[in-house]
Amino acid sequence: MTRPADPSLPGPHAFDAVVYAAPGLNYAAVPPLSQYVVYDSPDAGYDTGSIDISDFANLGSAPWPFPNTAMPINGQLRVPRGRGPFPLALFAHGNHNPLVDSTPGYLYLCELLASHGIIAATIDVNFLNGFNFGENDARAIIHLEHLKQFRAWNSTANHPLCGQIDLTRIMIVGHSRGGEGVGHASYFNRLGAIQPTLVSPVVPLDGSAGLGPYGFRLSAVMAIAPTDAQYVPLTGPTVVPDAYFLIHGSRDGDVFTFSGYDTFNRAHAVNLPNPTVSDFRPKGLLWVYWANHNQFNSVWPSEFSGAPVLPRGEQEGIVKVYIGALAQAKLLDRHEYDATLKDHAAAHAWLPPLLLCVSQYQDPRRIFVQHEQEGPGFPQISLPIQGVILADSVGAMRGLFDLANTFGPQFTYTLRLDWNTSPARLPMNVDPTTFAAHRFSVLSFRTGQSVDPANVVDRDQDFTLEISTGMRTFTARASSFHRLLYPDTAVSAGKIVMQTVRVPIDALIDRGLDPADIRQITLSFDQRPSGSIYVGEVQFSD
Repeated sequence: MTRPADPSLPGPHAFDAVVYAAPGLNYAAVPPLSQYVVYDSPDAGYDTGSIDISDFANLGSAPWPFPNTAMPINGQLRVPRGRGPFPLALFAHGNHNPLVDSTPGYLYLCELLASHGIIAATIDVNFLNGFNFGENDARAIIHLEHLKQFRAWNSTANHPLCGQIDLTRIMIVGHSRGGEGVGHASYFNRLGAIQPTLVSPVVPLDGSAGLGPYGFRLSAVMAIAPTDAQYVPLTGPTVVPDAYFLIHGSRDGDVFTFSGYDTFNRAHAVNLPNPTVSDFRPKGLLWVYWANHNQFNSVWPSEFSGAPVLPRGEQEGIVKVYIGALAQAKLLDRHEYDATLKDHAAAHAWLPPLLLCVSQYQDPRRIFVQHEQEGPGFPQISLPIQGVILADSVGAMRGLFDLANTFGPQFTYTLRLDWNTSPARLPMNVDPTTFAAHRFSVLSFRTGQSVDPANVVDRDQDFTLEISTGMRTFTARASSFHRLLYPDTAVSAGKIVMQTVRVPIDALIDRGLDPADIRQITLSFDQRPSGSIYVGEVQFSD
């Protein structure tokens, strides 16, 4: 198969720059807001309206020339030239100094996507910035109202965007608080009404009172270094219902807790009563060593994280590869880019040669050998597969572990394995008549080493994977599929971010194994004399 082109490089489309805004804002009359005068003169045909979000948030800490009952719909847009309809992507910034316009910070991504035939906008949410908190529900509403504006333009005769937008292919992207906001937007998108807090009224989202209706078809929700649970709906922490992707830096000096991992864990989680049932939505993340928080936005100065960070150009290049691949795969149906979403190693030729990353990916179609969600205890084979797990010189405990190593913990049900002699083995014996491995493409599992003294500092961990049928055994080192990196400890005690290891079923067939007769999957700790690792779900998937 021909290798796809680098998704971070410009595509063939020329594009136009457009400013859209609510009329009559008059930022020019408020000297501290001089950076916003670009919105005083929107391009012809791109006047918008204003929205009332007073039930969701107050204004931030700047002298805005409007109240929270009339917040403007402002943005900067890149429109591909040529014949549409084109997919749509909207980017939203997070919290920053409100006297600095954060909106242009994603034009480098908008222009990349526009060059590939995607309408892309970066939206203004600056009026919520400054001394504000718990307002991320408002960020979600604003994001959805921008989508509603594009839907209106798409159906307005003689408008430049009439018939130019493919509303079946939409991606929303947010950074920092905007990254939390897109998760809430994904959830709100399916609601007809919401009560934001216990002391607020129920707010219709069906258009009857101005907000909504929504119901957009979201192809992907992308969060860049997001916060989590700064706003919590009355129904509990938001569970993202759409395809969800996340990128975060190991040297983030702002959201250094990696709180977005909680959002990731909640999305498309195991359905315990029916573990074989899937919602057919994928999720994936990219953890980038040495990347920080602010350099994802091109106009924010780099924050102090307490350790060296990637050069800004390299960090922007990495996010261009990942978001470019996501947009190509999910908005343009170029599924050759799915490989990059499943494993960053597929993009090695496009990334800096010494870059270290960890990636996780959960396929929408899978069956679990172990999903680790049964509660604390010794590991077990997960139903409906029948089988038993043994432990030979391995300490094995399934439990709720804090993988964040900060005061903002992320408690994750997972399996911890410890050994201090080699070889040590963890065989998982399974009954091949209770599942159909041959109907899947890969055997996958998440695993990562800890900062426990049993692991050698700054050295990769390794072990041998054995997969056996009644007649043959496939043997390979885990490192032949992926490096198991030592955590980056420069900013904190070292967050444990597990790597998804994907073993192609074709590799087993090439060794003469019949995947319909798999009877044992063994982790054999014979490469290091001691160690401590975490193992997430073990599954057959696509």
